[in-house]
Amino acid sequence: PNKNSTSTSWITIRPANYESLPAPGTRMTPSVAAALGLPKILNPNTSYGITTAVGAHHYRLMGLDVSVTPANVYTYTLIALDGGATQTTLASVPHDLVLDRLYVHGTATGSVRRCVQLNSASSAVIDSWLSDCHELGSDSQAIAGWNGPGPFKIVNNHLEGAGENVIFGGADPSVPNLTPSDIEIRGNHLIKPLAWKGLWTIKNLLELKHSQRVLIEGNVMEQSWQQAQNGVAIALKTSNQNGGCTWCVTQDVTVRLNLIRNVGAGLNVGASPDNSFLDIHARRIAFRHNLITGVNVAPFDGDGRGILLTGDLTDVEIAHNTLTATTPGALVFGPWQTHETGLSVHDNLWHGGVYNVLGDNLLGGAAIAYYGPGAIFTGNVMVYPGGGSGYPSGNFFPATMGAVGFVNEAAGDFRLATNSVYKGKASDGTDPGADIVLLNATIASVIVGP
Repeated sequence: PNKNSTSTSWITIRPANYESLPAPGTRMTPSVAAALGLPKILNPNTSYGITTAVGAHHYRLMGLDVSVTPANVYTYTLIALDGGATQTTLASVPHDLVLDRLYVHGTATGSVRRCVQLNSASSAVIDSWLSDCHELGSDSQAIAGWNGPGPFKIVNNHLEGAGENVIFGGADPSVPNLTPSDIEIRGNHLIKPLAWKGLWTIKNLLELKHSQRVLIEGNVMEQSWQQAQNGVAIALKTSNQNGGCTWCVTQDVTVRLNLIRNVGAGLNVGASPDNSFLDIHARRIAFRHNLITGVNVAPFDGDGRGILLTGDLTDVEIAHNTLTATTPGALVFGPWQTHETGLSVHDNLWHGGVYNVLGDNLLGGAAIAYYGPGAIFTGNVMVYPGGGSGYPSGNFFPATMGAVGFVNEAAGDFRLATNSVYKGKASDGTDPGADIVLLNATIASVIVGP
């Protein structure tokens, strides 16, 4: 409830044996939850298991097992940090809320549209395990938010969601001029269990439709396949979903030091591809030092595009990424494309697939010049048997992955060996591709067993 107080004192709801919980910074798991006998909150109906009143504030939920009763076949949301239908002003938004070392989950056969609804302010989901968040015929998520201003901290969680594991946007906010902002998504394991294939509606691992000032760093994102979408790992775009959000925008997003693997496609960035409603087209997006591997390899099938750019995007940087295999191309300029401004593609290492760089009826340098006039395109190592004819100077075109000179490609070690001819050939004097040593250190503790 709303304490009807301006006090910043916290109310903590935790088990009596809370001292036995994993230490802060250590993720809750299903086996730990069972061993500790966490208190269970089991939702018997279609509504919320836990929700917040309008303006509720300063609550920390710690060490709880939140799920559904065995007979429950459908629940809308397990935990809703959301003031509900009357949340139409910033003053009514719940705030200062923390979900800490929770086990939040549906069942293998029942439908849970959303494990956590994040329509709040100054909120965190940390050190938790969210699983079996799935539905057939509608989008479902581990975490979704569209009507809270943030800031949001989503750190060190296991996140399973069939539609999107994490999404911001997707519905128009009822608070005027609200944009989910200052979002930190770090150190999470985003995964769709392969057993879900053919059972639930599948889209992507992470999607932004309306958000700003977002850091996506040090996550492992894996296992997505073509079903309701093309199997893409990350989708970034602006979407005025229902026509009432003319201020909707996705901007100032940094995606760095993530491992993305076993997906149908890599990254989709669109200015505003969903509809003709007025909005602010996506802009200022940086994609740096990410490793993408296992693209469109069965059973994780998809359209195989590495990085797709659509619409009149502004200030997109693609730098120091390693992309091990793509079909049909590594960089694709897609439908709805006009001309991008401020495009910078530099110091990447990728397998170019059949066409390497392409747009509608244009390939290579011609596609870059047409779709990204004035683009920076240099220091890239592109495995492409077609060679570099027509491409901007300052790029490199080995014929095979074996010619790149990885330490051990077969074992997944994509560092450049000391004798690689491309060592130090990036435009900044470092190695092209992702900083694999830093990436591995960043994700070292992300995957935790159940």
